[in-house]
Amino acid sequence: MADTPTEAPDVAWSMLTSTSDVSRKVALSWLSGLGFNRAAPADVLLALLDADEPGLLWREDLPPEVLDAAVVHTARRVRATAAETGHLSQDQWERLIATSQSSRERELLTEFAAEHLATQRLSRGGRGIGRAPHPGATPPTTPEQIAAAAAEVPDIDPDGQTTALWWIGALHHSAEAMRQLAASPKLLVRRSVARAAHLPEDVVALLARDEDRVVRLFLAESCDDAPPQMLLEVASWWDGSLSFPGRPRNHPNFPRDGVLRYATDPNPCLRALTLDDPAATSALVEELSLDPDRLVRMAAGADRRLSPDSLRRLTTDPDQAVRWRAWMNPSLPADALVRLLLDAHSAEYSAHNPLIPIPAMRHMIALGQHHAAPH
Repeated sequence: MADTPTEAPDVAWSMLTSTSDVSRKVALSWLSGLGFNRAAPADVLLALLDADEPGLLWREDLPPEVLDAAVVHTARRVRATAAETGHLSQDQWERLIATSQSSRERELLTEFAAEHLATQRLSRGGRGIGRAPHPGATPPTTPEQIAAAAAEVPDIDPDGQTTALWWIGALHHSAEAMRQLAASPKLLVRRSVARAAHLPEDVVALLARDEDRVVRLFLAESCDDAPPQMLLEVASWWDGSLSFPGRPRNHPNFPRDGVLRYATDPNPCLRALTLDDPAATSALVEELSLDPDRLVRMAAGADRRLSPDSLRRLTTDPDQAVRWRAWMNPSLPADALVRLLLDAHSAEYSAHNPLIPIPAMRHMIALGQHHAAPH
């Protein structure tokens, strides 16, 4: 099959930057999508805030100057979103409160800031850990107090959603407390321990063998000391979440060498892992882009080694998640990406693509502002 003709990138991008005739839906989708484009520099993100698009503030990888600008922004919606995210330092909270216009608003923000900063302190800032009941709450400290608190933890439905207990999060720094709690018969206690960013070697080994697979999942998502073989085992049945994107595949201990042996495995989760092997070839990426399982095609669609023609094919894949991966792949030819950006059905997710030149981003924001402004 002959390759699809490709327009020169400059020609493709000039087609976008020379147009002002886009629908309102397309233009507003650009504003939503560009905030999650990891190639967008700080000035582009600040322009999005000025366009009253604060959703990007939920990102955890923002340049510091973006949050600094958000807390003193003239738009109340931007400041409110900055507060809701809870990503602020004490100094940023203070500046946000000082910027507020009414005394009642300042009072509410002061209470919210105190509660949030206390939660961060008590939970050590860990994701997946519950909030303390009030700012003055203190965790147990002695072995006897810890044992008593653990004994009061209720039994839970193993299939229910779990948030780690705040007081165990507050003890994550204590090796002895973690040893004591990791041996608990209470499932919620062990799941809470597994949310620690670091754990003693013996505690990791114990939890990695836990009969509850959510304990092992939490260890894979949260603990930097999780062992390679357990990470591989979790990856055989878990394909990731929005709360812990990329885990366990992007865990620093993940055993990438040798996963090529799963290229023909009947388990699609394992076939998808083969692209992470340093020995994986472009030919394998092409082959897996034709896999009957969506998980495998998703992995291929996100791989930069995939050929332009195969990426074009995946942009119209029957599965939406596969299409999204292809739309955001920076190896997508510029002319194909521009067509996606001009289509209301694909404009938002394709705006995440880091291939978009910065001048094009600025033009997209200008059009978005025009459509967002009251007429």
